Amino acid sequence: MKSEWKNKISLKEILSGSIFTRGFFRKQYKLLALIALLTFIYIYNGFLSQGQQRRIKVLNEEIKEARYEMLELSSRYTQMTRPSAINQQLKEKGSKVHESVTPPTLVK
Repeated sequence: MKSEWKNKISLKEILSGSIFTRGFFRKQYKLLALIALLTFIYIYNGFLSQGQQRRIKVLNEEIKEARYEMLELSSRYTQMTRPSAINQQLKEKGSKVHESVTPPTLVK
């Protein structure tokens, strides 16, 4: 009958904190402290990983924007270096340089 009384935990003991004076808690306080520490580390790790995921998302967006900018610049460069575009620019500037109409010959 006494053992049943000792095993019952009342709300009053929990709220007052006297539950921690029981034998189980006195014997297992190191284990409970370890569990609490591991719980805090687990929560911290979750917050840290969420922050890293947000950072990865931002960096992926920056990569996507840089890729589009690179494609745009590459396209612009390709258009500017076409022979017809070069000839047109030379004509606009009034240069006397023009495209040769005779094919190159090999000199031996």
